[in-house]
Amino acid sequence: MKNCPEWFSYCAKGKDWSASIILTGCVSMCVLLLCAVTLFVLYRKNMHHFVHMKQHYKIFTMIIICAILRVPWWLMNTFLYEQNSPPVVADQMINRICMLALYLAQSFYVQTWLRVILMLRQFRGEYALKLLFLILDSIVTILMLCETVYAAFDVSTPTGFGIIYELGVYFMACCSLLSCILYISVGSVFLFKMKKFYCFCSKTILFFVAVSVILTLSAVSRFYCLFYKHFFNKLMNDEDFAIFCYFLPDFFPIVCILAMQASAYHGEKKKNKDTEGWVTYM
Repeated sequence: MKNCPEWFSYCAKGKDWSASIILTGCVSMCVLLLCAVTLFVLYRKNMHHFVHMKQHYKIFTMIIICAILRVPWWLMNTFLYEQNSPPVVADQMINRICMLALYLAQSFYVQTWLRVILMLRQFRGEYALKLLFLILDSIVTILMLCETVYAAFDVSTPTGFGIIYELGVYFMACCSLLSCILYISVGSVFLFKMKKFYCFCSKTILFFVAVSVILTLSAVSRFYCLFYKHFFNKLMNDEDFAIFCYFLPDFFPIVCILAMQASAYHGEKKKNKDTEGWVTYM
């Protein structure tokens, strides 16, 4: 158990999270932040004239926000703090904003597939799906922002885990899982329809399967951790919760999405005009 520094007036005691988990979380977010900023600059410099760049800019912006805020969040979780103290409030607010930013980044990425189907105009339910994403993203954003503000003023619960917190976070976890299901559905329809007109090589299918597995497993991991106490009537081990609810569900989706954006940039720079180059633009 780590001891609190004497100068840290709000510190109650050291947290049970190991130094390796906290260090890994900080370093990984710093690396991902650097990658996201680099890709954002490259897109702005070399691909700004493309019509649909706004969607990619939104993805980068959400990832950058998440990575920037996760670094101090991991450092703050070195210790436990006095009830309702400023570090507790800041911890909860930062965590909720990070989870919201990552959810939106994932949602915006999934919608890049939907955009292609809209361009093809061969999928009857495309506008209904677009509306569904808009409704889900709006509800999740409003709920998470409201309960983030609420956490700053609520002193009724020691750690801010009131009913409003549970409502917002649980709904966000469910929507994140739903967006993965929609991604698999929309992506499968897209690949099936495009197969009628073009010959896909295995790389396109491999990319889609890899992204589907990573996003889905990450969403399931966070969903399971958040609902663990309801499933088993007990709390999860602190370190397991840190790994499977925060580190892995943050790290792998960001890596996956950035890798696909890098692949898109590389493909566009090579001016590929065949179908394979277009699909990797996702």
